Amino acid sequence: MSGIYKFKYITAIILFTALSFWIGGCRLPAGTKLIESIDSVAKNFVPDRREGIFEFTLYRKGALIVVKGETTEPRAKEEALNILRKRKTRYVDSLVVLPDTLVTIKPYGIVCVSVCNIRSEPSHSAELISQALMGTPVKILKSSSGWYFLQTPDRYLGWVDNESITTLTTQEFSRWKSSPRIIFTEKCGDIFSSYNHNFVVSDIVAGSILEKIREDSKIVYIRLPDGREGILPSSACYDFKEWALATLPYPDSLYETALRFVGTPYIWGGTSAKGMDCSGFVKTVYFLNGLILARDVSLQIRHGRFSPAPLPADSLKRGDLLFFGTIKNGNPNATHVALCIGKTEYIHSSGMVRINSLDSTRNDFSQYRFKTFLGRGRIEGYYPSEGLQKVADHPWYFNKLIPVGK
Repeated sequence: MSGIYKFKYITAIILFTALSFWIGGCRLPAGTKLIESIDSVAKNFVPDRREGIFEFTLYRKGALIVVKGETTEPRAKEEALNILRKRKTRYVDSLVVLPDTLVTIKPYGIVCVSVCNIRSEPSHSAELISQALMGTPVKILKSSSGWYFLQTPDRYLGWVDNESITTLTTQEFSRWKSSPRIIFTEKCGDIFSSYNHNFVVSDIVAGSILEKIREDSKIVYIRLPDGREGILPSSACYDFKEWALATLPYPDSLYETALRFVGTPYIWGGTSAKGMDCSGFVKTVYFLNGLILARDVSLQIRHGRFSPAPLPADSLKRGDLLFFGTIKNGNPNATHVALCIGKTEYIHSSGMVRINSLDSTRNDFSQYRFKTFLGRGRIEGYYPSEGLQKVADHPWYFNKLIPVGK
């Protein structure tokens, strides 16, 4: 994203509500050694609020310490409670690990619309921070007034209108992961009800995943996550398991994929063929080549190998990520990202997906980008790793991959 999706990292929340009176205790003041110790656990397990939660409040009630809050990391909770145990502190555990299985009966979901908008708050007027495509598996962490707070396979968190998601129990989710599926690889299209194109069931964009009912020489009969059925041309689809096993982000493949999106409009928070921001563009290109990248620019620069500018032109390779921004306190503050397509040329989403150059002798040279060029992020040779995960290895897409032909 051309900018940082800003969440204030809060690990100790002071709640001025009736809750404190209901607990019947007093809050421990910020700065106490116990809060600082647990806060260090939070920062260790959840270094970025966009990819995880650890929010807590400590209350003293007589001889007891009440730990209240929520987290997405079970290990973080256990480590925090270990701090209390080592101090021989008597405590009441009210720290909820999301999703709370006592409240959320169906903790998983599949996106059932072509492009699902993910927002910073449970409101249609809230900032669009990301998107997820039809067939994307998600973890539902909690709900509020017709909205789900969820996590996507790249670990990104946000709020989604619940009509965009088909919810699943753990058993139903496991069945979906074992089902025959296809991935749609054309830029965009329509799902029709029948071979005669009687009516459109839904639109569809590149990267969507659907269950396969059956297939003939020209048509794939598919089922959408919400149960609707339709057809797609076989030429626009690949068997999902075979695709996941065989597809890798080779430089030439990344180049060919990126060129398909030239002219696609820039949309803040966009990660689809309908519109993309800068990090959403490179993320989409890499996903269509089998690799899941982190969502935002400031997250993407942390993974792979970053080499700061200035760099010789011949050190840039097709498929490298090129980062742009400013230097802040001696460190790169990346606010824009592009995909290198060879030597000094790069393709990126800026107004629309376009090609520019770092070479001042070229007609497509961008003086602004040249001045703000921070360096290169190399993906090739650094996956799989944290923030660079193959679709084939992600546990939300498959229960257990079986080699093709077995």
